[in-house]
Amino acid sequence: MTALNFEQIKKLVHGAARIEEGDGKISFFRFTKAQQELYKTTTEDFYTKTFATAGITLEFETDSENLELSVSVSKGSSRSFFTHSIFVNGNRIDELSGDIGEAEKLSFSKAFNLGKGMKTVRILFPWSVASSLLSLKLDDNAKVVPVNKEVKLLMLGDSITQGYDSMIPENSYATQVMTCLNAEARNKGIAGEQFFPALVLQPEDFKPDLITVAYGTNDWRHGTKENFEQACLAFFVNLRSSYPNVPIIALTPLWRVDIDTDYEFGQPLNYVSSHINLVAKQVDNMTVIDCIDYIPHNPRLFQTDGVHPIDAGFMHYGNNLIKELENKI
Repeated sequence: MTALNFEQIKKLVHGAARIEEGDGKISFFRFTKAQQELYKTTTEDFYTKTFATAGITLEFETDSENLELSVSVSKGSSRSFFTHSIFVNGNRIDELSGDIGEAEKLSFSKAFNLGKGMKTVRILFPWSVASSLLSLKLDDNAKVVPVNKEVKLLMLGDSITQGYDSMIPENSYATQVMTCLNAEARNKGIAGEQFFPALVLQPEDFKPDLITVAYGTNDWRHGTKENFEQACLAFFVNLRSSYPNVPIIALTPLWRVDIDTDYEFGQPLNYVSSHINLVAKQVDNMTVIDCIDYIPHNPRLFQTDGVHPIDAGFMHYGNNLIKELENKI
């Protein structure tokens, strides 16, 4: 078998703001250097999460019957489990998964049989950790053809956009959407994040056809109404300034078990959705999708925290959101 080189790999990557080679590995970053440096000035936790490989995929056509994937995995969230999902012609055939526990960095490798003939291979990288490629090997002299995308999608949000807590990456709502739309998507989800106006003023060489924004639940749970109102408006004003003609779709917070609690915010969660709708009237080409009922109000569809969907919950969210997005697009 032969390992693909850096130039070959770069042509197969989707979802990365940049790709770097060094220390014997190829690393994929969904944030630009400027965006990462901005997060470095906020919290070390958020900065660490910028390295998570949420939404990163390798996609290509090949006649190789075999594939060997070797990765180096390090922390990228508060979760230590991870899964790389392997698809052939749209069907999931296997995975490379594990748990890094408290380790700073671990290496994993696995071989896969792809079958005969030309086929489309898709490798989904994990949302929960930072996964760098040590090697991707195919049969000697195998054909490798990059896959093109139809749509460019920018997805901004918090932990639920990053992927918490889908056990396999394809079940997160963000990956469901980008798969259905055949989109080149940048997943900018950061667990714990609130509306962060400075983030969307950072330049990026990526011109999306559509932008989705899914913040608000952390603003409500961990902030004040006044701070939320200021940050929400400033965020969308900045976003419109950075992307003057791109449609913006705001996704309001999902149901959560403590939805009627006021906390320091002083209002129940539905206030966040109401205010986002008010902001939408002040920002050109911005619409709002009310997601409160996109997952049934059943705690069993969420983790024990009552906030983060499990895979079954994400399937409800993804299916409902995709129907609405298809209508709007």
